Amino acid sequence: MSANDIVLVIVSGLGVIHGLFLSIFLWIYTKGNTLSNKLLSLLLIVLSFRVGKSVFLEFAEQLDIKLIFTGLGTIMAIGPLFYLFAQSCVRKAKPFNNLNLTHFIPAVAGVCFGLWLTEPDLETLPMWVFVTLFLIYYLHFIIYLVISLHYTRKHRSELNQDVYKLLCLLFYALLAIWVAYVLNLFDDTVPYIVGPVLYSVVAYVVSFEVIRQGYLDKIDQTKYKTTPASEEQIDQLFHRALKVVVEEAQYANPELSLKSLSEAVHASPQMLSMVINQKSQKNFNSFVNTYRIQEATRLLQDSRYNNLTIAAIAFEVGFNSISSFNTAFKNQTGQTPQTYRKQLTK
Repeated sequence: MSANDIVLVIVSGLGVIHGLFLSIFLWIYTKGNTLSNKLLSLLLIVLSFRVGKSVFLEFAEQLDIKLIFTGLGTIMAIGPLFYLFAQSCVRKAKPFNNLNLTHFIPAVAGVCFGLWLTEPDLETLPMWVFVTLFLIYYLHFIIYLVISLHYTRKHRSELNQDVYKLLCLLFYALLAIWVAYVLNLFDDTVPYIVGPVLYSVVAYVVSFEVIRQGYLDKIDQTKYKTTPASEEQIDQLFHRALKVVVEEAQYANPELSLKSLSEAVHASPQMLSMVINQKSQKNFNSFVNTYRIQEATRLLQDSRYNNLTIAAIAFEVGFNSISSFNTAFKNQTGQTPQTYRKQLTK
């Protein structure tokens, strides 16, 4: 082994060891949001196993085929763990249900395939099987990353600003690792060891930022903790917001925003957002959509509006896209608007 190889082993190996020690620390860390800490701990364990496998694969003379493909299968646990971590930051102390475990079915299937595979299978199975597997592994990873980023941005108003920065930092860190491993598929262009080395760099940089900024302790903090407002002021402001949104039917205005509503009730956007979150247990968009869907169901039940299409009703109650109307309607009623209308005509 050359001197360069020894340096690469040390750098990449230290990153794996650092990730494992950090995962142990997070698992036993009692401050902040313990659920978030444990999810981040599991994410680091999976990443360390995946990267550790890559280190061995690069420098070991021979590596068991089961270990190689088991490591590949664990890739499909990274995305779900990051997504659930993002959810835990938004939901704070609210527990998850068993349905969340379904996110890990692909990862379990991938690991089981790795344990089943044997050396002779590499010769007997057609190449398209392995090409398909690699596509599934890496597409699954990036799709979950994109979904997690979308979820984080959607719920930004409910997050402490520092926690939002942490989630974005982790997203870009995982994206960098994904890019490195995808490029590794073209080994002639990018050496395979780049993935483990990049992981080591990412692990140290992220750890440094998390410790320096104290992100972990802020996950469970309420975003508006320092906003001064008495209960009477909160009640009065919420009543004014309800009057504008409901009584004046501003929910039907597709241009209604937190900024425009705050101007209408003579309050700052931050104060109004805090009040809506506290009094309705919803963010601004969900709060407004509640009344839009209530009006939509009323129109669907009224025979005088039978000639209106679903799209027309969506625009009538204030939505500016059919997809957002369908999503909000199903979240509130458990049915799509089309299904809801069909049941009324039975």
